[in-house]
Amino acid sequence: MQEGKKMIKFRITALILAMLMILSLFAGCGKNVTDKNNNTVNGKFTDYLIAEKIGALISDKFETSEGGLYYKGENGLYGVASHNGMYDTGTIFEEVQPVGKYFQVRTKAPKSADDIAGLNSSKLIDSKGRTIVPEGYMSFYEENEHYIKVATVTGKTNSKDNVVASRSDNGACFNGEGAFSDKCVLYKGTWYVYDIINKRIVPGVSGEKDQSLIPLGRFIKYSKNNQYITVDENGDELSNASKVFDNGSYTVEGKVGEVYDETGKLLFSYDLAGFKPNYLEYGYYVSSKYSNGTTKYAVMDNTGKVISTEFDDMMTLYGEIFECNGKIYNLEGKNIIKGKYKTVRRDETFGQYYMLINDDYYTLIDKNGSVFFNGPYDDNHTVSSDDMLASKEIDGKTFYYSYKDQDYTIKGSSFAPWVVKTESNNNLYDLVDTMTGKKLLEGYSSYDKLARDSSAYYIYAKYNNGADIYLIEAGSQLEDITKKKEDLFADLSSAFEQEGIKVTVNRENGEIALDSSVLFGGDSAELTGEGKAFLNKFIKAYTSVASSEKYNSFIAKTMVEGHTAPVSGSTYESGLQLSEERALNVKNYCLSSETGVDVSAISNKLENIGYSNSKPVYDSNGNVNMAASRRVSFRFIVNVDD
Repeated sequence: MQEGKKMIKFRITALILAMLMILSLFAGCGKNVTDKNNNTVNGKFTDYLIAEKIGALISDKFETSEGGLYYKGENGLYGVASHNGMYDTGTIFEEVQPVGKYFQVRTKAPKSADDIAGLNSSKLIDSKGRTIVPEGYMSFYEENEHYIKVATVTGKTNSKDNVVASRSDNGACFNGEGAFSDKCVLYKGTWYVYDIINKRIVPGVSGEKDQSLIPLGRFIKYSKNNQYITVDENGDELSNASKVFDNGSYTVEGKVGEVYDETGKLLFSYDLAGFKPNYLEYGYYVSSKYSNGTTKYAVMDNTGKVISTEFDDMMTLYGEIFECNGKIYNLEGKNIIKGKYKTVRRDETFGQYYMLINDDYYTLIDKNGSVFFNGPYDDNHTVSSDDMLASKEIDGKTFYYSYKDQDYTIKGSSFAPWVVKTESNNNLYDLVDTMTGKKLLEGYSSYDKLARDSSAYYIYAKYNNGADIYLIEAGSQLEDITKKKEDLFADLSSAFEQEGIKVTVNRENGEIALDSSVLFGGDSAELTGEGKAFLNKFIKAYTSVASSEKYNSFIAKTMVEGHTAPVSGSTYESGLQLSEERALNVKNYCLSSETGVDVSAISNKLENIGYSNSKPVYDSNGNVNMAASRRVSFRFIVNVDD
């Protein structure tokens, strides 16, 4: 009888344990699930990469950054230019240093390490050459669209704590581990926050460490009297906020909880006994709720609606999916793929693929859990999670996976997301898209200059003393843009022909060149009667196309550019004023009532700039064409979001 009771007790215990194991599959983050990688490949790529040439650079000494590029001219000075080649300051700076999407520049270098005034003579500009922060600082640190952290130095220091700036004129300032080298001169000083929008230092906000100043949207969190406070752009304290998020939205908790955007507009309210927003990621709030001795987590949208199921563990968002205890879920909280993963990488090129990595395998999925590839992760098979590339080692050589051919077929080296660099002939190289296995670019000596801009890539394909600039982007988007640009060129050429005027339209870089000899006399910037008559016809034709319903929103801006020829003895500085005045006079006349043309639709899109002799025109033999170089150009910038 006792044995029977023991057996019944054992069976009940076993049943309870079994029920608990089953429940664990539906609760929390799947802590006890140990699925093997048996996911079926069921996804097919619907997009591809495409390369479009958008400009050219004549220089063999240049560096790219997030905001553009800087290069060294024959005069030994540096210039700053935009990625698309539309803007160029010319070589006028002694020093240039990229700072996020901006550039720290000096027109005169400090005389010595003790020249404090010279050290505090930097300013911050963008790739259009516009001043973002005026001269008066030595160090800059980009934060967000509202603020730049800036620092002035007051003298040298031997302490490696609270260093405001460092400088070395005869070698690297940092060793390979990121520590200061013996060649570094260290400086003490003060950090401030510069308000880009209101163009001033935020009142009352400063510190010895840049880390102690934390911009959050239009607010700033900083240490005052040994405690952190949050202030706005006027230095006024945001005293009623319980928490401030990275984008400047904030919570206020009283009888209920409320979330406001950075302007003070109420976004939503929430129950203090329910889910409360903890942090913001990809536009969603990861929220938590404490109840009955346990904490639950969920995803909340920007209206306060909890859109996921409840979880027992903290989750990490990656855009349209999130990870919780190794399991992968969509925003609604559905487990979208089998297995557990240690690492998740979000594709930044298209924003629709995710690389999941474990000890034994890796898997490529989209936001719905469709599987595009399963691969082993061992000594012979690797994955570049940042570049979304899978590879296999064969006889010491790396072969990359071609998603089209379902095999390791592309020999080369990782270059960018979805892109492999392969060797062709005579020490030249190609770029291959692993999505399709097709060549994006071919026959250049190097592609090692790469910069990222949102979802696209700017590729600097080098040759001899220059580089062609390409935009690599999702084909579905760029193909439409390319086709519309071709239509725009054709319609403009037709409009100019109907007006009976000769205008050179460069379909490769978008430049519409006007002969300076027709517009001006000699080295003058004053328009001649013949020049005005020509512009009357030109602006009539240009406006009829640019302001049409088909292209009005497609053309974001039109640059009116002045250029001079690089004649013997001329310098950038000597021709700059003439090129600027010519561009300004052409723009002003085109917008005046003298033309008899209604230009209201394009008036706020015209912008003038002078380039002096920095952008000459070359003939087929590579020699400067002096006559063609003397020009005023119209160049349009398209709206890629149109």
